[in-house]
Amino acid sequence: MQPRTTTALAALTLALHAATPADAASARLLAYYGYWDQWNSPAYTSANIPFNELTHIIHDGVVVEAKGTGAIKIPKGFLEPALLSKAHAAGDKVILNVSGSAGAFAKVAANANARTAFANNALALVNKYGYDGLDIDWEVPSAKGKANCTAFFQALRAALPAGKYLLTLAIPADPENYGQGFNVPALAPIVDYFNVMTYDFTGPWGSYTGHNSPLLQSPNDPGQEGSLTTAMQLFSQTYGVSPAQLNIGTAFYGYEFNGYGSLWQTCNGLCGNKAVSTVNYAQVKPLIGAQGWTAYRDQSAGGAPYLLHTSPAGFITFDDVTSTTGKVDDVIGGQGFGGMFMWELSLDYDGRSQDLLTAMYTEYQTLGYVRTPLQYEAPLRRF
Repeated sequence: MQPRTTTALAALTLALHAATPADAASARLLAYYGYWDQWNSPAYTSANIPFNELTHIIHDGVVVEAKGTGAIKIPKGFLEPALLSKAHAAGDKVILNVSGSAGAFAKVAANANARTAFANNALALVNKYGYDGLDIDWEVPSAKGKANCTAFFQALRAALPAGKYLLTLAIPADPENYGQGFNVPALAPIVDYFNVMTYDFTGPWGSYTGHNSPLLQSPNDPGQEGSLTTAMQLFSQTYGVSPAQLNIGTAFYGYEFNGYGSLWQTCNGLCGNKAVSTVNYAQVKPLIGAQGWTAYRDQSAGGAPYLLHTSPAGFITFDDVTSTTGKVDDVIGGQGFGGMFMWELSLDYDGRSQDLLTAMYTEYQTLGYVRTPLQYEAPLRRF
């Protein structure tokens, strides 16, 4: 890419890049993959990843340094050379994720020198280890920091030019209420993809039991907390983002509410005052139809599954093969959005299979999408 000579030229170039429609056969299946998965039981590493069922992997675990200098920390055990080599051999792109506290990102974003330092440090890591781009998980910028947030991403885009590097952003499902510092229309010409976190609609922070990641917003939801569909409408219709630029999320985990025995049951205060725990699909799977648990499906929420236990009372919200398949069918089939992703890659692994990931890829194929291996012009960089 030629050097940018003027601000106007840069804006035009970025706008044209973002507006280019995705090829019909290039729908994306992304996976967030945490470096901590190697310590799971069972352990999960690049040796377990079915690369031929994905197009992109976002490698999570690197963090922004808290003092706001723009430094980036790589935790011990993060680097996994086999991830890059196996993914690239299979034709997948691998994106480096940087996360961290809201305060740490805000400090960097508020200072032009720190923004430049962070962008240069990110570029150095991407180049050194052979990543295909950068993903930012900033949860979340405040409304008063909106201009700084946009400037932060502009600095990243200047360091990682469009067409050569991917620049993606994990973003809440409803930035108008949570994440008001994200100026979505201003960010759309800058980033390649938004990864819309369409999960955690209810959880231990809330005041009632409900669905974690429903396709539809149920009219029975006391708080009308949202759904994949409401998020898709917000980003594509209200914000005007091209559907091809949007990856919609699903969860490979859910929540167990101990002491609550029905859907939409009010808690005494926050539900977290009772024992509420995160449960992986691999943990939920053996409970379906067993050990006193009864499976239900809420058609008003697009078929969202849940489990109930009577004595002692218990409620589990989760996604299964049917609901996951339905999301892929609706998001990239019916709605024509650019992709689907999941948090997080290892959470449906039971030591033998990954039912939810396989369901996503199976429906992807059923819809006629073709996972085309990507070509790399240069030999892979080595660690």
